[in-house]
This record gives sequence, structure tokens and C-alpha cells, in this order.
Amino acid sequence: MSGLDLRVSPREIVRALQGQAEGVQNLEEHFAHLAWSNICEPGDGFAGLLVGAFGAAKALSIELEEPSASRLSSLLVKAGLDHEDQKVFGRLEINLLDARERWRSRKSLALVLSSLERIRALQGQVLTPHSQNWPQQLNDLRRHAPHALWLRGLPEVVGSSGRSVAIVGSRDATSYGELVTSELIGPLVSKNFTVVSGGAFGIDGMAHRGTIALGGKTIAVMAGGVDRLYPSGHIPLLESIIRSGAVISELPPGVAPSKWRFLQRNRIIAALGQSTVVVEANWKSGAMNTVKHAEELDRPIGAVPGPVTSPKSAGCHKLIRDHRATLIADSADLLELLNERGGERPRDLELAGLGALETRALDAIGFSLLGLEAICSDSGLTKDEARIALGSLELESLVSRSSDGWRRSQTVS
Repeated sequence: MSGLDLRVSPREIVRALQGQAEGVQNLEEHFAHLAWSNICEPGDGFAGLLVGAFGAAKALSIELEEPSASRLSSLLVKAGLDHEDQKVFGRLEINLLDARERWRSRKSLALVLSSLERIRALQGQVLTPHSQNWPQQLNDLRRHAPHALWLRGLPEVVGSSGRSVAIVGSRDATSYGELVTSELIGPLVSKNFTVVSGGAFGIDGMAHRGTIALGGKTIAVMAGGVDRLYPSGHIPLLESIIRSGAVISELPPGVAPSKWRFLQRNRIIAALGQSTVVVEANWKSGAMNTVKHAEELDRPIGAVPGPVTSPKSAGCHKLIRDHRATLIADSADLLELLNERGGERPRDLELAGLGALETRALDAIGFSLLGLEAICSDSGLTKDEARIALGSLELESLVSRSSDGWRRSQTVS
């Protein structure tokens, strides 16, 4: 297939983009990005090099001509990319041959039009770097940035995601990991952070569910088309995200998820979040792959410690030990990682950063002097849970203990 049918007139572009170009000024560039989204696999750096040098529309036009490597090199030099820069992925001749082998069967107008028809049928939208709601932080991926985001849900949630946190972790999470995740969500929602994750079982799912339960904004990033919600066991959750947040993918509708696409999907999660937090992760896992992408983007990383006997926390412990991540013991640590407080620790922020157990215990105490059994009765906590909560509150100087029980510190109002 020559791909020459992708040479479309401005009128044909307008017709093709009906309902999918709101607020877009440059329709030709917008359409070309959609074409590249269909042509290449996620993270295709060579495609990114061409688009970065020429712009999406000119890069597409040049590629449809299939110039020789020497001719392409001359065009790149004229565009400001010298011969050394052209070797960033190795020899240009080899890269060009490999790329054309990958792209040739996908250079089709029919594919682009089919993708647009599918997203319309889903009542979804597609964003490109020329869209009003394009998340600018994705541009930090440079040559590996996505060409488009196919979206189901609220585009404004994606557009306002500059204030986001990526939360990732084990698919086979423990009750400890799920509890910690739920306790981290509350302060993020109260501070109007968008929670980004991958929609998977375990920590991902808990991050999404906790955010929705508190009325917050969340984005799930898929490794296949947004018509193929995955995992199937999370379809109800993902449909709930669509109603109040967004399910997105850089892959057009109809594309199946694969191992490579899952790994590449993680760079989108890392780039969307201004910080990445890991809650339970084996050393070799998708969550650790997300951390790697976050490091390459120079994003702050937080890791929640777990039991030393748990292999599910081995990745978190190694990140902390190697000084690659900040230890996150509670939501106050997370807010500090996000630069949401500085210097002195204000009392109201301490209270906002409390976990669920501590909040329930502190509410039960009120301004009375209460013993352990009374606190348990009022809060609905077990004695072990109450002891843990009271110990944390005492360390924060929020409560004081006497021989008769516990009371709030005088500084807590």
C-alpha cells in the first residue's frame, strides 16, 4: 500500500474531522497527528524525530514520498537537525528502512477514517498537541511523546491534569497496600489533584475507586484502544471513570493491548503525573517500569514502605534504600513531596494529612478525656487499630496520654 491516499485536501480534512476538532486552529497538523497515531507504535522515536523536525503534516507528506536516506538527511539538515543529531537512534539509513517496514501497511486513509468513526460511535474525542485540552506535560517526552490521545470521558479533566499524581503498584495488592492507597487519596482530592493510574487490578483500581468515592478526578491510561476496556473485570470501574473523569489511550480504537504497549503506556502515566508514587511493587514489575520513565523525566518519586517480609514491597524498599524515592509514610509526606507545604508544618495541614484510622480516633476523642475502650466504641476501631492510630497521633503531638486515657492537645482546634 503506497499510502498516497493520505494526501487529502483541506475540505476532506474538515469532513473527516467532523466533531473531533473543537478549538483546533491548525486542522492539517491535527489530522496529520491522527495519521501518525495510526501509523506508528507507541514511543516510536524515529517518527518523533521526523515530526519534531518538520511538524506532523510536513513529516507525513515527506514520508509519503519515501525519499532516499540521503535526501531525507538533507531535508533534516535544512530543518535544523545536523548529521550528529540524526544519529540519535543509530544510522539514519538503517532506521529509515526499519521504520518503513513497520509503517508501510498502516499508511492508509481508511485506517484514520475508521478510527474517527469508532471514536464517534463511542461518543469519545481525540486530542492532539493542537487541541485545547492537550496536557502540556506530555511534551516532556519529546521524541517519544504521543501523537494523539483517544479519549472517553471528560476532555477538560485531561486538559486540567497538570496538577496530577500518578499512583501505581501491584496488581495483586494486599489489604495493607489497598488501605494505604485509600488513605493517600483523601488529601490529594481535597487539594484538587487528579489521580492518574492504569486501570489495573490491585493498587491502580483502589486509586481510581478511592478518588471517585471522594468526588475527585481520575484518569485511567489504557494499553489498547479505548473501545477495549481492560481488564474486563474492571469494565464497571472504567465506565464509572468515563462518567466523571477520563479513560485515554494513545492508540486508536480497535487496537488490542499487548505487553509492549503496556510498557509504553507507563511512560504516559509517568509523564501525566507531576510525581509518581509506588504502593507495593515487586522489583521487576510494571510499576517499576513506570518509575524508570518518571526518573527519565526527572519527576519526583515516592515509595510507601511495607513489611520487610513482603516481596510485594521489595521494589519500594529498594527505591528508598537506593535514594531513588522519598519515603511516603503518610499523606503529609506525600503533600511535602508535591511541594504542598513548606517550612513549619501548619496544624490544619497536619489534620488534612491524617489517615483514616487517625482521623476516626481523633474524631472520637473530641475534647474529652477518653480511655481506649471508649475510643474504640465511638470510632468503630479495633483495639489494635486504635493503638496504631493513637501512637501516630501522639508522634504528631495531636493527642497526649495520661494514666486516665487520651485527650487532644491544646493546639488542636
